Amino acid sequence: MRKFALALLAISLMTAGMAYACGMSIHTLQVNSPAALNSLVTPCDAVITEVRSTGFFASQAPHGPYDAIWVYYPGHTFAPGDLISICGLFKEVCGLTTIDIPAAGLYGYILKTGTAPIPPVNYVTAADLMASPEQWESVTITIVDGMTVPAGFSLGSGQWLVNALDGTPLLFDDFWYNFAQVMEGQCYNNATGIIHDACGVYTFEPFDDGLPIVNCSVNEETVSLGTIKALFR
Repeated sequence: MRKFALALLAISLMTAGMAYACGMSIHTLQVNSPAALNSLVTPCDAVITEVRSTGFFASQAPHGPYDAIWVYYPGHTFAPGDLISICGLFKEVCGLTTIDIPAAGLYGYILKTGTAPIPPVNYVTAADLMASPEQWESVTITIVDGMTVPAGFSLGSGQWLVNALDGTPLLFDDFWYNFAQVMEGQCYNNATGIIHDACGVYTFEPFDDGLPIVNCSVNEETVSLGTIKALFR
């Protein structure tokens, strides 16, 4: 009876647009995730940053390290920029910190409370990203390094290897980006998307417009002898 009453309360809150009781923040869940695993969590005032048919990524202010999370909700109709409150089961799915809406049963729901600007990206170097990837999981980032697609880049299943110009290797995947566009020898000026833990391997998911392809060659410039001398004065 108590479960039924709570479910009715959740439904009434959604339909009437009443105040929503916020629980643990996404940041706290990401930093202290073992304490809340397999329990109901209710973060609110989260902005949807990017969507898939099986769910979406949501971020809370200030939208920096540890401030975003993957929400598993197949068949949803939400869009980037939706401002939401969440009630779902907190889980770790093959390393990926997740709020699972269907697993919460009658308690699970997403309440849209409005719209908000999509948070700006965070800028990070490839070396800094791979030195501490956990803090950037599910956060929208731009890898600022130039990078190249090496020979033997294809790893199957829409995944490919990319090398940053400082030598840092990166694993990219075709969550959103069209893998058919990837070719050996391409150069990217930077990469914008979302990184996540795929069973212990951090995988970067570039947005469909997140890889600016540039000419790999460096244009020759005519430099006078006087200019060269001036550099060493």
